[in-house]
Amino acid sequence: MKTFSFEQRVVHHLILQSPFIKDMGLFHGKMGIALFFFEYGRHTGCDVYTDIAEELLDDIWEQIHTELSFRFDSGLSGIGWGIEYLLQNRFISGDGNEVCEEIDRIIMQTDLCRLDDLRLDTGLEGISYYVSSRMQGAASQKNPLPFDRQYRENLHHVNPFFDMDDLDAFYNRYPVSVSPFLNSALLTEETYVSASLGLKDGLAGFLLKQQMQRS
Repeated sequence: MKTFSFEQRVVHHLILQSPFIKDMGLFHGKMGIALFFFEYGRHTGCDVYTDIAEELLDDIWEQIHTELSFRFDSGLSGIGWGIEYLLQNRFISGDGNEVCEEIDRIIMQTDLCRLDDLRLDTGLEGISYYVSSRMQGAASQKNPLPFDRQYRENLHHVNPFFDMDDLDAFYNRYPVSVSPFLNSALLTEETYVSASLGLKDGLAGFLLKQQMQRS
């Protein structure tokens, strides 16, 4: 009888449970889990994991709707950030400005000058991560800037790291990297079955951090 490693058991548990998640978002939902499976498929050379990631991404596109909030943890900015991550790391192909056009439009409806929530999950920090990813993606694809002048001026007003004349500090603070979001907690044989599944404080984050530490 074949014996599976702890990592394999965690991965299999994630495969079985992820289709039933209602949350489409980056931190606790299907987008973050899709990022893990794209990375794991590339790392292992196993197309099965990539196929799972693509199925999750299809589910997101089918269920995404404009009523979602701009939130980074569970809303449109986090989902859009995930799309840019996949584009810039060549897991998927496409024109970022076209793929994220509707998300950009909705994000720009948020009045930054009246936003008093500065947090990553729900506020300005999350929007800044999204804007940074989109601008870096547009630059790499030689596309026009994805946000209009007024929105950029408002962002400069509320976020001192955003300066159109010197974007390096902004890009360095808000990188297109999953590292700032990953789980640091340790899972055990006794706890992984009851743990959450997502990228932040969940199985996907735990597995992806383990993988990155080995690379």
